[in-house]
Amino acid sequence: MLTESPVIVLKAVDFKESSKIITFFSREHGRMAVLMRGIKRKKNKYAGLMGYGSVLNLGYYYKNTRSVQTFKDAETRFSTARLNADFNRMALCMAFLELVSQIIQEGEPNDELFAFSEKVLHWVNGTEAGVRNLFPYLQLRIAEIMGVGLQQVPESVLDPGTISSNRIYVNVSEGMISDHPGEEHVIVLSEAQKNYVSLASCGKSAQIPLLELTSKELKQLINHLDTYLKYHIDGVRDRKSDAIFEQIL
Repeated sequence: MLTESPVIVLKAVDFKESSKIITFFSREHGRMAVLMRGIKRKKNKYAGLMGYGSVLNLGYYYKNTRSVQTFKDAETRFSTARLNADFNRMALCMAFLELVSQIIQEGEPNDELFAFSEKVLHWVNGTEAGVRNLFPYLQLRIAEIMGVGLQQVPESVLDPGTISSNRIYVNVSEGMISDHPGEEHVIVLSEAQKNYVSLASCGKSAQIPLLELTSKELKQLINHLDTYLKYHIDGVRDRKSDAIFEQIL
């Protein structure tokens, strides 16, 4: 069946001398592999479109009985050139897209996650703000999209303007942020981490790049949220891209 769909490039592996098999996140079919014949040839007009994190309109012939689909044509939806030209942007997007790739399934569309992923790539490509602090926000939003978002305690507990010295806990198994520890899988947040989660929970994402977290606090928060995602979402595991991503923290 001839299909056209917005896609995001997730991975490419060489196939024979001149071809590649490229894995896409497709809005129509979830994770999907497509054979790109001759893509490694210098004169191939599509070679420059298939960079990591590229957002395209892809034409392909789809059969649900095939593990690798057949390519027809492609065009760019919007430029992501700055992702590949800037180390910090690329490191963030590698970690983000690897996490997304772990969650999506072959042949199973996820419109909300695709729309969010496209929005993230567009924003990161164009922003002049720093991206160092952004990953925990992406983790929290992914949890919400997948239906396992952290339940919020009353605003008076989390609001950075009103919080006291009370500790804040992530009760992993209960899926809740609270000022009281649960019975198992409990994570304690530092003051800076508590403020971060507060802003993210209130939808104040524009303020997140301005937060001052130490490298240790930021890494801890990412690890805490990874623990949460692994508990609630099948397929989430340690990311290979973290070896690169942690260099910007």
